[in-house]
Amino acid sequence: MRLAGKRALVTGGAAGLGLAIATAMAGEGAKVAVWDWRIEAADLPPDRFPITAKMDVSSGEMVSRAAAELLAQWGGLDILVNNAGICIPGTVEELTENDWDRVMEVNLKGTFLCSKAFAPAMKAQGAGKIINLGSISGKMGGIVAGSAYSASKAGIMCFTMSLARELSPFGINVNAMAPGVIATDMSKGLSKGDYSSYKETIPLGRVGEAKEVAALALFLAGPDSDYLTGEIIDINGGQFMD
Repeated sequence: MRLAGKRALVTGGAAGLGLAIATAMAGEGAKVAVWDWRIEAADLPPDRFPITAKMDVSSGEMVSRAAAELLAQWGGLDILVNNAGICIPGTVEELTENDWDRVMEVNLKGTFLCSKAFAPAMKAQGAGKIINLGSISGKMGGIVAGSAYSASKAGIMCFTMSLARELSPFGINVNAMAPGVIATDMSKGLSKGDYSSYKETIPLGRVGEAKEVAALALFLAGPDSDYLTGEIIDINGGQFMD
């Protein structure tokens, strides 16, 4: 029960990596809130996830209102996982201006808005863990995921370092995870369920599992990472090494 007594929020937590992270944190004793625009279609047991909200993280008004409500109920927040994100694949020529803007709004702006909403409460309590979701695509570019997604993830990872510098004096750790190919609905849609071409480029010879990313999130949320901040941690089976 590494997170016993901790209060956590996972955005985009109704499915995929977000659900795996939220479930793992609840399993380690945390009270977990979930925000997701698909929340109505999700089957989230209230005993495990006491607070859920339909959320578009690109809306400053929605984020501010829901953050105020959560803080009023819980009195603070210990862990924020900025997981919400979308991917609109396509070449630069294929992507529309609206496609580009929407990806940036949800992925990058959403991470900014949620961090902004909870940073004051974390500063007031003198502690907090913020975990952002980067991507291997943000480090090496992505053909399948597309340039908009890759650029947004690169932005998130640089934002992570900037935010870590701002919040470190207040006892707040800010880090990011950069997953490679993980078996989720998003990657299955992009690859049409055929991971064979990816496996050839991954030294460990397989795609990752959501529970493995969730395990890394648990480490970053727990006390064992108290001296770690501003880091982008790769979890990609060796597909990208730096």
